[in-house]
Amino acid sequence: MASTTLHSISLPRDAQPTVGASLQALWVAGKNLVVALSQAAIGRTSGAGQTRLEQAEELRTFAASIQKSDPDFALDLFAAADRHEGL
Repeated sequence: MASTTLHSISLPRDAQPTVGASLQALWVAGKNLVVALSQAAIGRTSGAGQTRLEQAEELRTFAASIQKSDPDFALDLFAAADRHEGL
């Protein structure tokens, strides 16, 4: 009689983020900071006075921030930003 042994590799559940993902998150956080500071400097707190380009960029920034946790939804948001900008 023959027996077979299966060796499995277990990977850590909470894997460390890659350098690229960390740099992207840092870029998004920096961009959000710049947007917040510029809006505070000119006194704008709502999106009522934003142009289509600014609204699309804000949506792209949000999409980039959730891309790791929900990539399909992020792709939908990027497409919506492109459509909104093109109107």
